Amino acid sequence: MEVHHHPHVEKKGVKEYFFEFLMIFLAVTLGFFAEGLREHLGDKTKEKEYLSNMFEELKYDTAHYYAALNKINLLNPVLDSCYMNVKKAGQFSYVLQARWNTPVNEVKVIYKPALPTINQLKSSGNLRLIEEKTIAAKMMEYETFIDGIYQDHYAGVDAAADKVFALEDELCDYSDFNAKLSENMKRIDGQLNPEGSELYYMKILIKDPEKLNTLANSFVNLKANNYGYATGLNNALKIATELLSLINDKFHLDKTINE
Repeated sequence: MEVHHHPHVEKKGVKEYFFEFLMIFLAVTLGFFAEGLREHLGDKTKEKEYLSNMFEELKYDTAHYYAALNKINLLNPVLDSCYMNVKKAGQFSYVLQARWNTPVNEVKVIYKPALPTINQLKSSGNLRLIEEKTIAAKMMEYETFIDGIYQDHYAGVDAAADKVFALEDELCDYSDFNAKLSENMKRIDGQLNPEGSELYYMKILIKDPEKLNTLANSFVNLKANNYGYATGLNNALKIATELLSLINDKFHLDKTINE
């Protein structure tokens, strides 16, 4: 009878088991750290992308803030003249003078930042990617100011301008305005021609002192709201400039900043 011999299985020692466990542990740990590093590098890339976009938006915003301040400075003496034009309407043959009234109707001072990057960071839950707490805090300060005090000033100017236009609708003859609009809107080579726009007069149809006073006061009210808005613009400029500097300190996106 043939005898079957079982193969001899060499038993592993404690050291060999420990070595296998150590190899598996190191492989898992290194994989964990590699994944963490990959996510960290990805987060850093996203952070720079978000803040680079924010940087460009802030430069766009600040340019418009400066433009709005320049327009307010332009309109202040014009609004004074409009006020006196109506208060002493008889001396001007009851006509709103074109050199003053046209800029009030044509020059729009208000600018509303859209805040797309901040809104995207919040809606996506990626605000956590902004590592620098001072940058994150300044971004929230900017958003809070724009959506709060700045918006109130913005709305005040918008409402005051609407009141001027509504009173002109009610109290003035738009015949000259209409004629000049038609002239200004003539097309050259299929395009609107914004240059060379003509100024327009508006004849005041009433001589009632109370109505005239209401119209005159509307110009003062617009000037007052422009003043309040100018303070908002300066504060928005301050916060935006500080945020620009913080972002630039981190990523050096514009060497002209802080020079």
